[in-house]
Amino acid sequence: MLAGVVLGGLAPSPAAAVTTVTLTVRTTPQLTGVRFAFDGQSAVTGADGTARFIGAHDFAGHRLTVVDHQLARKARKFTFARWAGQRDPDQAFRRTVQGLPLRRDYTVTAAFTARFRVAVRCVDQDGRAVPRERVPYVTVRSDTGHTQRMPVGRPVWLDGLLPVYRKSVLTSRRVGYALQSADSYGTNTVDAGRQRFEPASDQDVVFTTPFHDLTVSARDAVFGSAAGRSARVTLPDGSVREMPFGADGAATLRDLPHGQYQVEVTGGRGLRAVQQVRLSRTQSMRVRVVSRADLAVATGTMGVLAAGLLVIGRRMRRRRGGEQG
Repeated sequence: MLAGVVLGGLAPSPAAAVTTVTLTVRTTPQLTGVRFAFDGQSAVTGADGTARFIGAHDFAGHRLTVVDHQLARKARKFTFARWAGQRDPDQAFRRTVQGLPLRRDYTVTAAFTARFRVAVRCVDQDGRAVPRERVPYVTVRSDTGHTQRMPVGRPVWLDGLLPVYRKSVLTSRRVGYALQSADSYGTNTVDAGRQRFEPASDQDVVFTTPFHDLTVSARDAVFGSAAGRSARVTLPDGSVREMPFGADGAATLRDLPHGQYQVEVTGGRGLRAVQQVRLSRTQSMRVRVVSRADLAVATGTMGVLAAGLLVIGRRMRRRRGGEQG
């Protein structure tokens, strides 16, 4: 089996050149080592991705078959998709075409789809590896409209090259993918469509999934002193993290995706202090806690104001009574 085969034992010579015809089979993408059979005789594509069959000029119908309709190469899989130049359009997608002439030199193209073994991993905005349990899956969308969920750290097969038939020419085009989501704790950590890749050129794909730190402190609403013992944070998926305040009166919760959070200060002697925060970067927040001392001060102040208003009211009534007398 060679890149070129002479059919029927006919050896081309200058005297017989006018009576011989060459059929060239071209592969797209360009593949080496693909077997084709023409009237039962085999040829294999060479380094240029072509195989040739040479036969005597005639008016008979001949048969061409792609023998290796599926091939497995390192991290790649190729599957025969269609022909171009095979004369009969109804046979474009068959593995064997019949009725081919040998009246003049011509070329037939065999197109293959290509799938690539792609693995995805995630890093944060500082380039540090993100544990798989934090982002177990990502969702990608191809420019053909296909959406696929990919496990992080585990390879999957993705379409990378597809045949394109345009203006009677059969070629291959690369398939591109865009990252749609990388969910963590019930929220998408990325902006859809911004990170892209092509399996034909990149089988080790790295996505950036940002994570941020949230520092919480609590202060008494009236006296300004430190309040509470810990910060209790409810994540977008409903899970809860709790971190005790340190000597500096603050608690830092690390590696949180951007999203909406509920922050509660616990262990304070007063009203329940809850606050909402939209986390989009590493940030600090201070929660104002109304303590029992604050309530006592507020109650005393209100009592003094009420007593004062009562005295003023009495004086005004007495003054009006004196004026009427």
